[in-house]
Amino acid sequence: MAPQEQYVADANALIQLHRHFGPTALRKLRELAASETLRLPEGVVREILRGTDRLAQFVKKHQRNLEVTFRNNASLTGELPRIERTYGESISVGKRKYPGFWHSPAGRKSADAQVIAAAIVLRATVVSDDQAVQLVCSQEGVPCIGWAEFARRIGLIKPTQLSFL
Repeated sequence: MAPQEQYVADANALIQLHRHFGPTALRKLRELAASETLRLPEGVVREILRGTDRLAQFVKKHQRNLEVTFRNNASLTGELPRIERTYGESISVGKRKYPGFWHSPAGRKSADAQVIAAAIVLRATVVSDDQAVQLVCSQEGVPCIGWAEFARRIGLIKPTQLSFL
């Protein structure tokens, strides 16, 4: 049996899942946490734990299985500064430049670089709808999907088929 694909999500992806699917999303996320299929960098965990909703309660309860910590992990501590230096200020795609991670509302405290660094090291798929994250994933060769595609993959969205009879 092939190993199950791992996902590294940003905070907004989980917030959107929770908003759209409520307790059903939390049940599915609980399964993913138990199998360590879903991973969250420590910055994402901190961001979610600032809330007081059920999503924050879920992350607190399953933090041990979800959280990817950077300290004492040479692969992660080497990759993170490289990603931040390369894409913090700006992201170049062809002839165009886009604002880098540091231009987000979170500024230099943004967890976007952590999401990508963790995905690189874990060989995981990033779950994010953030344009900067998606552009860097394409530059780094990291698979990246949005929260809606993630919802479909984990069974929260059932595709409908049209019948042409």
